[in-house]
Amino acid sequence: MKIFTMCMECQKELGHPSFEPIITDYYEEALAFIECSRGHKSAVLLQSQKFEILLESAANALIEGYTLEAASSLSSAYERFFEFAINVFCKKNKIPKKSIDETFKQVAKQSERQIGAFLFLHLLIFGRHYTLNKKIPELRNKVIHQGYIPTPNEVIDLGELIYQEILAITNLLSSELLNELQQVTMETVQGRNEKIPTDIPRATTTGTIFFSLGTTNRKETFQEALSSYTESREKLYGSMPYLRFFSKAVEIYAKLKKNI
Repeated sequence: MKIFTMCMECQKELGHPSFEPIITDYYEEALAFIECSRGHKSAVLLQSQKFEILLESAANALIEGYTLEAASSLSSAYERFFEFAINVFCKKNKIPKKSIDETFKQVAKQSERQIGAFLFLHLLIFGRHYTLNKKIPELRNKVIHQGYIPTPNEVIDLGELIYQEILAITNLLSSELLNELQQVTMETVQGRNEKIPTDIPRATTTGTIFFSLGTTNRKETFQEALSSYTESREKLYGSMPYLRFFSKAVEIYAKLKKNI
């Protein structure tokens, strides 16, 4: 996965942005370690939950034409979303994170049990049952278990079903369990922060653009989210030459100012 960022240490040193664009990789830990042209080394920590990252991964794969990878990432995002929701439900009942983690280990490799846990916790918290979309497992199982390579339209159809499920439950959590949702997010950030060496400066970013818990302006459909994300991605990459120009201009200005 890749993230766009700028050096915050340059911001501190110059008193304004350096405008130097940095696109760097991050992986499982959602941490990116960067070094700018001025030699500043720092870490960028994403607030995004795993399911948000996987949704954006699916969008990137679909844009690039990798339908199998897009469908697989969508399926993984769906499962990891239920894990996130379980954490929010448990937080509502003031269950310690260590206890949640130890319990989840026992179902970590069994997605059906995770979904079952979600269903009963939803019933416990809200007093009403939740009905899963039965169409989602059909294509998901063909892709994951049979190696089926879907068409772009099939991926979009799957994405729409998964997106609507995630959006509906996210809206419910944001409305009824916002404090608990934020606590789970902060615990994620704290856990990642602890993995950064103490001598390395760090900055935090909301991370994903395609779907973000950090905004209330989420798109209503998968198609809308994909279209908006595609446009944002094109604008970002299109801005690179201009940002590099501004960065060079800032560097020249700083040198001239120093010599005056």
